[in-house]
Amino acid sequence: MKKALLAVGGVLLLIVLIAAVVIVPAFMGLKPFVDGTKYADGTATLVADGYVSLMVLDGDPGSVALIDCGNDPNGAAILAALKARSLGPEAVKAIFLTHGHQDHVAACHLFTGAQVYAFGPDVKLAAGEARAKGPLPKMLDMPKERAIKVTQELTDGQTVDVGALQVKAYLLPGHTGGSAAYLSKGVLYLGDSAAGKSDGKGIKPAPWLFSDDPALNVAELKKLHGKLKADRAEVKTLVFSHAGSLDGVDLLLTADQ
Repeated sequence: MKKALLAVGGVLLLIVLIAAVVIVPAFMGLKPFVDGTKYADGTATLVADGYVSLMVLDGDPGSVALIDCGNDPNGAAILAALKARSLGPEAVKAIFLTHGHQDHVAACHLFTGAQVYAFGPDVKLAAGEARAKGPLPKMLDMPKERAIKVTQELTDGQTVDVGALQVKAYLLPGHTGGSAAYLSKGVLYLGDSAAGKSDGKGIKPAPWLFSDDPALNVAELKKLHGKLKADRAEVKTLVFSHAGSLDGVDLLLTADQ
């Protein structure tokens, strides 16, 4: 019995050491995000859901769009944010997924009247029909009982109209095969594909532990900068899912492995 307890203790200690040496550094040095932060002249609101954030974008009166759905399957933070506006789940008309990992899609099932948008490579990931890649994949897999059905597959550069709200989608593979960036009203939403450094001088790419192809992630961030310049797109602010926002599109060029 004593040997068994020692063995279990050793395993737990090893897990803690791995977390301390490998996982924790991946999220160190990031600018913290703040619940309720407003963007796009007050028409976009950050909602904190534990260690991840999502966005509520104002649409026509009484309607909103979401960038991701958070980590809580009960959607407590999102529902509270909607209630504060005297809105219910039916007000969500569109959901734009930055990727299919479960900490970004957990509450999507609550919004049955919404169109769900994603790039093709992540459709099965969100539906629980494909597994996350990377060194630590299982914790990111979507449980089949909370499977998300993508109703609209996106194409690179596609603009989606949600009433008067316009959202332009850019394919940004690397973190996952179908990771996306969304541009609306001068704000670029990058999901997990990048994170703002605490010094405000640059960005980190997605943590390699949770990514399909870290080198591709870095290359695609720089490629996205070129697309945005070619489109003459106005980009004032970069918004991330696990870090606070930074200003300036040229920061996309600071990503490094």
